[in-house]
Amino acid sequence: MSTIDLTMNLLHTVFAGLWAGAAVFVAALVIPAARDGRLDAEALDWLTQQYTRFSSLAALVLLATGGHLAGTGYTFNSLLETSRGHLVLTMVALWFLLIGLSHAGRSRLSDGLSRSARDAADGAATFFYAAGAVAVGLLLVAGRLSYA
Repeated sequence: MSTIDLTMNLLHTVFAGLWAGAAVFVAALVIPAARDGRLDAEALDWLTQQYTRFSSLAALVLLATGGHLAGTGYTFNSLLETSRGHLVLTMVALWFLLIGLSHAGRSRLSDGLSRSARDAADGAATFFYAAGAVAVGLLLVAGRLSYA
C-alpha cells in the first residue's frame, strides 16, 4: 500500500469514526439533556453548531478520501456487481442521509431556540435520533465491509 493510500485510509477511518461518534453523542446525550432542562439555549446552540460544523468538514473529508479509495480500489462495474461494491454504495447513501438529517436537525433546532432549549430540542429530536441511528448503521456497514 502506498503512502497516499495509507494516508487516505487513515483519514477516512478517523473522520468516519469521529463523525459517527459525534452523531451518537448528540442523539444520546445532548438532545436528552436539553429535553430534560439540563442545558440552556446557549449551550445547546453552541454544541449543535459545533456538531454541524464538524459534520460538514467530515463530509468533505470523507468525499475526498472515499473518492480516492473507491477510485483506486474499485471499477464502476465492481461497485455495481459485487457485495463489497454494494456495501460501499450503501455507505455513500447513508453518508448523504446523515448529512441531511444533521443539517435538518440543526435547522429545526435553531428555529425553536427563541422559545427555549427544551422546546428546540423537542422539535429537533427526531432528526438527531435518526442521525444517531444512521451513524450506527454506518459503523455496522463499515464493519461488514472490513470482512467482505
